[in-house]
Amino acid sequence: MLERIKSTLSSLAPAEQRVGKLLLSDPRTFSTLPVTELAERASVSKPTVVRFCRSMGYEGLSDFKLKLAGSRSEERRVGKEC
Repeated sequence: MLERIKSTLSSLAPAEQRVGKLLLSDPRTFSTLPVTELAERASVSKPTVVRFCRSMGYEGLSDFKLKLAGSRSEERRVGKEC
């Protein structure tokens, strides 16, 4: 999931890129913060945070965070198996 976001970041609008960079800098914290805090930290509006999630193919922030948490769990599980 994070690799896909990295690869598509440059094709997003500048405000959405800021949300993506915030996510990539600390995915764990991103998944715990409310939309208001995410918007403030990325210097964007709340709708921009949701728009970023939709640009990534998710229904909204809740759906995005759910998949993000799942992908992080999967990465940890696979890492332990190696």
